[in-house]
Amino acid sequence: MLFKTSIDRKKKEIEMNRITGPSYSLFEKIRLGIYGSPKYKILELNPESIGISEEKSNDLLHGNFELKKEGMAFYFRYLNDEYAIVGRYNQITFQTNDRYFELQMGTHSIKMEIKSKKGHLTFLKNFAKHRGYDTFPHAAM
Repeated sequence: MLFKTSIDRKKKEIEMNRITGPSYSLFEKIRLGIYGSPKYKILELNPESIGISEEKSNDLLHGNFELKKEGMAFYFRYLNDEYAIVGRYNQITFQTNDRYFELQMGTHSIKMEIKSKKGHLTFLKNFAKHRGYDTFPHAAM
């Protein structure tokens, strides 16, 4: 689900937390080794509900992911507005190779260019590990 977070941020964060669960605390991030994702260059975003595509924009669009307790959020800026695409772990599929990372989260698909291969592999390991925790209570971690 796509949220424009630059307007009514508190209300949007409450709605995003309802979908993905709350963020990990700083101590949980350190204990679990979750340090966020590297920056990805956005090449294409479908459906083009906000008009982002490689042909339509001359801006360099970058975004990054945040792993949450029950899902994941993708944050990016476009034309001075902040956006977030959120989804539960069971709604996320992806395909990756050496250069590109394509992810589908609910009804949105994002094609990105990988800037840091090492950071990307670390992020995928963390994603796979925490996606498996989605079915278990988090108090057990």
